[in-house]
Amino acid sequence: DNFVCSCLGALPATLHLAAMNANASAFVPGRNPNAAAFVPWQPCTPAACSTATVADPSSGGAAARRATEVDCSLITTQAELQGLLRRLASERLICIDTEGCDLSKGSWRNGQRIEDPAVPLHGQVCLLQIGTENGEAYAIDLYEMGPSAFTSGLRQILENPQVTKVVHDFRQDEDALWHQFGVLVQGKFDCQLADVFIRRLQGHRTGYVMGSAKLFSSYGIELGVLPGYGALTQEQKLKIHERFSQDRHLWSRRPLPDDMVQYAKFDVLPLPQLYQKQLASLANFTQSEEVAMRLLRVGSEVYNAAFRVQPACRCRLCCDAGESARFDGNWVLTQLAASSELEPWLMQCVWRTEDAQPLSPPGASKFYVNEHDESVPLDRA
Repeated sequence: DNFVCSCLGALPATLHLAAMNANASAFVPGRNPNAAAFVPWQPCTPAACSTATVADPSSGGAAARRATEVDCSLITTQAELQGLLRRLASERLICIDTEGCDLSKGSWRNGQRIEDPAVPLHGQVCLLQIGTENGEAYAIDLYEMGPSAFTSGLRQILENPQVTKVVHDFRQDEDALWHQFGVLVQGKFDCQLADVFIRRLQGHRTGYVMGSAKLFSSYGIELGVLPGYGALTQEQKLKIHERFSQDRHLWSRRPLPDDMVQYAKFDVLPLPQLYQKQLASLANFTQSEEVAMRLLRVGSEVYNAAFRVQPACRCRLCCDAGESARFDGNWVLTQLAASSELEPWLMQCVWRTEDAQPLSPPGASKFYVNEHDESVPLDRA
């Protein structure tokens, strides 16, 4: 379609070179003497990769098993992608996530590359991970395949509202997929939003949203164990993200280190269990699984559109992205209240008085990109 054509036109042959700065291999530290020394990501050995573990979906998270399916491979060709699409053709529920370089709309608007002298190229989505209810996980290399990944069936699966897509905080992912590829995922069940609604229905405060690892732990779901890093707790994930921030092009480097591929796949593997537990919890409050699903589908469309529809980018290079952890009840609940798809009594149950006031916009970015194309915290300037 026209959007795909515009994306193709917006992705010149030099894009990969532009994304990989000339200092990338050596990664020369900045001149700031207080800047932390850059330590290259250490890829795991094949032997270490084979020992990664994840919860067995049939065990309810009670035990971990060796995850031989959590391999280190990427889907990089049309032949491999077609094999995956055939595998997914009968699935009515999949789990999805993406990874990228300061993932966001970044340097794209509606399929077109834009130039911003204040912020260099950023936001590029590099991987799309897909998990199944059977505990399989795949990673599609969007950095290598580009728009061609969406021309032979993948777009249709992602945009099919009859296929449930379990996600966790898909705001930046939706922002990136739409503005870079014109793909708008339909049929989402956002576990982060489900947690907000469940906490509200239980009478708890919901000023902030919860990270995926904390959610997995709170529901008794076994965390993934990454060789060299241990269990992927919320604290451990924050430490790994600090490594990502040292090299803002890390997800676009090829070959991608094996443990990074595993890390990405671990983001989708526990989601089926979380979905089942949250849906059951919501159904207890709504007295109907159908009503619970409708609340989450309509709510997820609104929640995940928050960054996509805004003209400004919401990544850490463009604003204080840490403020995205605040739950914007005004944005979500005001739109849900106007929806004809949800019953008034249900809206009364999830509405809070604080939702009447919109959140203030996020503050200025706490990072800058220096002359070596490094993203550096301002407090080290």
